[in-house]
Amino acid sequence: MFHSIRWRLVASFVAVTLLTVGLIGVLALALFQRQTTSQELQFMRANADAIARQALPLIETRDGRASLQQLAQTSAFLSSAQIRILDRDEALLADSGLESQEQVYLWLPSLLEQLPDLDLNENDLGALLLDPAFQNMAPMRGPHGFTAVPLSELPAGAEYTVIRQVDTPWGRQVVFETRHVPQADEQPVESSDQQPDAAASRPTVVRQPIGDPSNPVGFVELASDLDFGAQSLATARRAFLLAGLGAALLALLAGLVVSQSLSAPITELAGAVDKMSGGDLHARATVTGKDEIGQLALGFNEMATRLRASFGELAAERDALRRFIADASHELRTPITALKSFNELMRGPALTDENARQEFMDESAVQIERLEWITANLLNLSRLDAGLIDLDLQQCAVEEIVEAVTSSFRSVAQTKGIHLAGAPVDADLSVCCDRMRLELALSNLMDNALKFTPTGGEVTVAAEQRGAVIAFSVADSGAGIDPADLPHIFDRFYRGKDSDAPGSGLGLAIVQGIVQAHGGTVAVASELGQGSRFTVELPERDQA
Repeated sequence: MFHSIRWRLVASFVAVTLLTVGLIGVLALALFQRQTTSQELQFMRANADAIARQALPLIETRDGRASLQQLAQTSAFLSSAQIRILDRDEALLADSGLESQEQVYLWLPSLLEQLPDLDLNENDLGALLLDPAFQNMAPMRGPHGFTAVPLSELPAGAEYTVIRQVDTPWGRQVVFETRHVPQADEQPVESSDQQPDAAASRPTVVRQPIGDPSNPVGFVELASDLDFGAQSLATARRAFLLAGLGAALLALLAGLVVSQSLSAPITELAGAVDKMSGGDLHARATVTGKDEIGQLALGFNEMATRLRASFGELAAERDALRRFIADASHELRTPITALKSFNELMRGPALTDENARQEFMDESAVQIERLEWITANLLNLSRLDAGLIDLDLQQCAVEEIVEAVTSSFRSVAQTKGIHLAGAPVDADLSVCCDRMRLELALSNLMDNALKFTPTGGEVTVAAEQRGAVIAFSVADSGAGIDPADLPHIFDRFYRGKDSDAPGSGLGLAIVQGIVQAHGGTVAVASELGQGSRFTVELPERDQA
């Protein structure tokens, strides 16, 4: 499948899309995480600085250690971090303990009902103990405010509630668990002193000086795992993953459409190449545009056209050669047979007969002249029929062409007693032609007209403009042509019913070949006893 250009294009589309989305996602998530971490560190430093300001008056008093511990515990609860307070020598003064995912608090809902023997008023209906260090103690209001007593001194069976606050990926879950005061050797809540988990990740720690930074009286350390942005980061990861999958799907669809538009012309071109290699020279590719593929298809079509033309020329040359061989075999057979017969007779009885010998010699001369004419013109006729003759086209004066043809036959006409007339021709009239070949065609018409016109007859040569063509005409007052011969008059070697007429039967075929090579037409009009008129029409200008 991946040998196909189409599927390689689709795969490249999808790969580039995934790489782009992945790169953008990695960079965006890295920047987001960096920004989140920076904000959390800034937040931790601000909290540590606030705690340091609160710890400053306590750290300088003799009895402030308990207050520092309370400050550390309360601050740890509020900031969701581990708080450590150190003196100037970095000795530990207070420690909130390791931050736990589960935070436990103690709530006594009604002290008045449970401690009737104590001196409590109606305002002492309950208390919430936030400090885990005192979760084994019950709060009591004394003359100087709240204090704490051990839970074991409460009446057996006294009810209290343990509140557990558990962090989850979707927020904090609060669990209320009702308990009763146990015996003295039992503990309602495990000690908050926890040993650090060796497998846990190392938290981020910030330290702020207490007092003058140049001469601090102590330090506040705040440690946290910096996971406040984890949920947002996870959501962003899922969003980029979904975006990547969606983009890959769109890239797949776009790749299929684009690759189809690119591969279809190539596939069609390959099909045209296969057809041409199979011998179909008419096969062509469809040109669908002006892009590189369109240019390739156009170039292929031009190559195919030239190749077909070359094969056509070769085929025409081959056919012309075959026709020449066939025509030569047909036409040369008669004079050769005649010469062979004359030669045999000259060796036999006619050897001593002077009259017979002279007759045979005269006839042999005629046959030899016929052979010369055939060998000179037969191949050219075949090439004319095949369209293989290159014409030397020029704009020539019609008057000069008519005069040249008429002049060459004037002596022949006088000898035969035929009046040869040339109609007046406009001196400004011109025609695009190969003058030598056009004069040859008109000369053949003149030769035929003089052959078939009796003594005292007339042959007229004329030329005139008829719209966009120039019409040459040769008319005679001879015997005319039988209507049955008219459809075949331009066929090669056709000599009509009058087989005794002189000529090889190639003259009119040559005329037609020359005229058609010029893009013109030749026609004949004839009536028996009234003579014939041959008309040649050629374009006035080159039509190429």
